[in-house]
Amino acid sequence: MSATVGAPQGKAWWGSGGILRREVAPQVGWMVIVLVVGFGVLWPIIQLQWRAFAEGGSAFTRMGELPRIGDTVRTTVILAFMSSVFAVILGTALAWCASLLPRKVQKAGELAPLLPLIVPAVAAVSGWIFLLSPKVGYLNMMLRQTPIFSGLEEGPFDIYTVKWIVLITGLLLSSFVYVFVHTGLKNMGQELEAAAAACGASPVRRLFTITLPLLRPSIVFAAGVVFLLGMGQFTVPLLLGRTSGIDVLTTEMFNLTLRYPIDYGLGAALGFPILVAGIIVVMIQKFLLGEQRRYVVVSARSKYDIRETRWWAAAVIFIYLLITTVLPLMALTYVSLSPFWSGSLTMTELTLRHWKSVLDNPVLVNAVWTSIKTSVIAIAILIPLGFAMAFALLQSTRILRPIRMAIDFLATLPMAMPASLMGFGLLFAYTRPPIQIYGTATVLVVTYITLMVGHSTRLQFTTLVATGQEFLEASKACGAGPIRSLFQVLLPMCRKGIGAMAALTFVLLFHEFSASLMVRSARTQVIGSVMYDVWTGGVYPEVAVLALVMVVVTVIGVLTAVWIGGTDSLKKM
Repeated sequence: MSATVGAPQGKAWWGSGGILRREVAPQVGWMVIVLVVGFGVLWPIIQLQWRAFAEGGSAFTRMGELPRIGDTVRTTVILAFMSSVFAVILGTALAWCASLLPRKVQKAGELAPLLPLIVPAVAAVSGWIFLLSPKVGYLNMMLRQTPIFSGLEEGPFDIYTVKWIVLITGLLLSSFVYVFVHTGLKNMGQELEAAAAACGASPVRRLFTITLPLLRPSIVFAAGVVFLLGMGQFTVPLLLGRTSGIDVLTTEMFNLTLRYPIDYGLGAALGFPILVAGIIVVMIQKFLLGEQRRYVVVSARSKYDIRETRWWAAAVIFIYLLITTVLPLMALTYVSLSPFWSGSLTMTELTLRHWKSVLDNPVLVNAVWTSIKTSVIAIAILIPLGFAMAFALLQSTRILRPIRMAIDFLATLPMAMPASLMGFGLLFAYTRPPIQIYGTATVLVVTYITLMVGHSTRLQFTTLVATGQEFLEASKACGAGPIRSLFQVLLPMCRKGIGAMAALTFVLLFHEFSASLMVRSARTQVIGSVMYDVWTGGVYPEVAVLALVMVVVTVIGVLTAVWIGGTDSLKKM
């Protein structure tokens, strides 16, 4: 009797419309994505940290024996804390100024604080070195011509100090804060501000009692992001600290890659505090934000507009743009046309010799093409991978909750990890079996995919949420299968968002410096690593040329993003 009854049940279970085919089989594809992405993201970090705690944690003992390790840790903490505080204050002030802009300059003024993102950090820092080097910096030379500083032989500013490392890092990070806070201001209604104004509250009082509390989620999230970026900062302390012997944890890790054999355990120990800081920051963010619905203001933004426009707000944004972007680019341009970097400003000896030298140098040209080629290949993989992961995160997707949580975690982790630490882990993972790809262009592609899979997922998730699922459901209701609905309905509707993601990811990859410097070899150089080698060789006009080449390629990428995705694509950077 049991066999007779069991046969139809088994047939129904395995047959058309059975539970296995409908419920279990679709999960296999998502599980494959979790395993592949999980291996790429987690394997380097797990291996590296395992090495740190091996042999009874002897790596931490060696870390404690490093000369000036106390100064290194102290400088890292100071850099992370002070630069993030400065960036949050400045970025929030810029967002508030953007909300007060007169209509004539509003569109341009809102985009201006985003322009520092177009200039690669390595190029911006190089420009500031040309401006504020104690002896031959152009601004210092000009200031010494004034009566106040006429008696000085160098200075008055010394960019090779912790103070200036913090200041320039904060300037670079302030644009990230501006993106989050300005978006929060744009999405926030002004009803409560209008009510406070009707009760006699001044604009300053409304700012501190109404606006800033409502912006708390944006400010807290931005503060956490820039703190982690400051904790893992690499470019600024590497270029500015090298001259005066100032190190942070990430530059100490990089110094290990210059020695053979590389002490990976020590590098993992140096990176461990950054991992712990990341976990603590995420927990603090969740605790401070709590239930975010408390900060939602249902509004009709067109009905209320009580913020009075001020021209001084445009002046503040212009000064910020001048300091962060215009002056460094002017310095780079002049040095690239000078016979050598001498600190004097003369127009009679300008030459294109260094431009010709760079463009005729096969090593430098190959580095540029390697950057472009590996970035394009990585993006070609990131588009479908990020789209699949973003689709899995939609609540309407029939996917097991543990798998969705795993995909969410794998999309978040790379964005919270400093690129320098991830690069060091990738160097350790791929210089040995079972995957030994160090010294090939493949390691650059794998590194770029690992770093950007979170950005690709989040950007495409935003596109999918904005698109909605109504047309996809209508397609299925009309009899179209999942594959046909995907290619004929969903992908065409997401085309602009996917194109903007691809262009913006290309910009981020072309900017990438720290991880590329970690995993590069003599045969796999990219423009950032070649630029650093030229910098250490002291050929500063060629450094300026390479920096400007990076800026030009970046501008082309941004213009492509704007052309494909509209001006809002700039705000997704």
